[in-house]
Amino acid sequence: MASALVEVSFRTANLVPEVSFGTHFFQDLVETDIFYIALFTEREEVFLNEELLCSMKNNLSGLLPEYGKYETVVKVCNFPAGDLHLMSDILTQRVVCFRS
Repeated sequence: MASALVEVSFRTANLVPEVSFGTHFFQDLVETDIFYIALFTEREEVFLNEELLCSMKNNLSGLLPEYGKYETVVKVCNFPAGDLHLMSDILTQRVVCFRS
């Protein structure tokens, strides 16, 4: 069961991909109590530890073998219980995620 889903928006050339706000996909996440984060890496105040994420195993094909071909764009990471903390303030739209 997923607790959170983070969609990372990377600017490529002159294109900025649209995130999933306002879609049925987003509504499905809300209804299943999965916390959704849209992360805009081009913003100065945003920090993403890509080195940490890249060093972690991608568990996508282990969960869904038929979707393993998407591992270059979808990464599923498992963390031991209590190891990952996610704090957010919906009013200011600020999120902090850290490992203990």
